[in-house]
Amino acid sequence: MRKFFLIVLFVSIQVFFYAQNSKKKNNSTVIKTDEFNLTNYKGEPGDRLIIEINHTSWIGKPAEIKTNWRSVGFNFAFMFDKPIGRSSFSFGYGLGIYSHNYHSNANFLYVNDSISHSQITKLKPLKSDYKTNSYSEKILEIPLELRYRSKTDRKFKVALGIKGGYVINDFRKLENNDEKIKVYNTKNINRLRYGVNFRIGVEQFCFTACYYISEVFTKDKGVNGVNMFSIGFALIPY
Repeated sequence: MRKFFLIVLFVSIQVFFYAQNSKKKNNSTVIKTDEFNLTNYKGEPGDRLIIEINHTSWIGKPAEIKTNWRSVGFNFAFMFDKPIGRSSFSFGYGLGIYSHNYHSNANFLYVNDSISHSQITKLKPLKSDYKTNSYSEKILEIPLELRYRSKTDRKFKVALGIKGGYVINDFRKLENNDEKIKVYNTKNINRLRYGVNFRIGVEQFCFTACYYISEVFTKDKGVNGVNMFSIGFALIPY
């Protein structure tokens, strides 16, 4: 009986130490696995500099106004990026400058309104020959974005945001065989700009789109219902 008890005690001690060693090995494996698991770490800030080139156009313009393929815009934004906990999401905010260039056959005409005793801006097709006929704006903007970046070797990115800004400069440019004309400070332009933007892509290259909810002209002082939009590509160096 005593021998049997000693044998059972010996076997129990061996099983206990074997179990403890197995547990330590398993814990060590988990720790090593977790160490290289990117989802367990807080995301690093990114997408601080955004450079966009896009096609620009107007929605709601008169039917006789035709957009030219040369309508190209540029956007530069310097952003701060704040990761949200250990998730793949972050919040971006910063300052940007957007150059909106709209080439078309539009002629900006000022018509006297006998009721309000002011001038109203109309858009009519330009009848004379021209090489260049464009309207350009420089908009100082504050963009706000909710961003998603996958925690993988090649990062998949999605950003949805809003932006608000102010038109700090605008001019119309007309060029023909005889002369070049620039006219600044177009009348009845809506100086406040706000809209929504979207971006999707991989690593440093993204597709981007933006729609401005604010209208181009001041309501009832220009052509009502005209809004700007753009689609293009974004390069994000860092």
